[in-house]
Amino acid sequence: MIKTLMFYIGGVIVFLLGMIFYGIFLDLRKTSLEELLIERKITKIEKPKIVVNKIDYKLHLYIDTILVKTYNIALGGNPKLSKISKDDKLTPTGDYFVCSKRVTNGLGKILILNYPALDDAIRGLKDKLISEEEFLRIKNAYYNKECPPMETNLGGYIKIHGNGKFDLLLRNLPFVFNWTDGSIAINNSEIEELYEICPIGTPVFIY
Repeated sequence: MIKTLMFYIGGVIVFLLGMIFYGIFLDLRKTSLEELLIERKITKIEKPKIVVNKIDYKLHLYIDTILVKTYNIALGGNPKLSKISKDDKLTPTGDYFVCSKRVTNGLGKILILNYPALDDAIRGLKDKLISEEEFLRIKNAYYNKECPPMETNLGGYIKIHGNGKFDLLLRNLPFVFNWTDGSIAINNSEIEELYEICPIGTPVFIY
């Protein structure tokens, strides 16, 4: 019994180590954003744009109309569903923009999106999830290109971030593991790239 248990434990450890080393090998083969910009002869960063495909688990970075790089992502919950309230842990669907950039202790650099946006607020008011006062605050933030109130029943603090201290494991999983609170996760080195190139106001389209 003990030998069988040890055999299974050993097998799991070998599998995890193999997965990590394979992931490291794949990372070494990835082309950096800087190299891709040189390859595409892009010398000036103008009109960066992020497009997130939830079904394919991909984040596409565009410079103007040119697709520069595609990143693998993890989300929150079922990608076929869209965020409607603060407790559902789903990733929203819609048109947003980067409203703030911060450096945190747990996740490092993050890009905060302006969720809930105006469309979310209209739906929330109709469904009686928010008050008229909360709707007006979200509406004003939207038109002023600011971060909206994030403490309402619609939720908030949706961001693009790295994997934090679990990066080595999460970026090398052979399957998609949706572990976030509704935010969009990429690996730690990749968030460094996006943080550098995407200013506040960068459009983010999630579908």
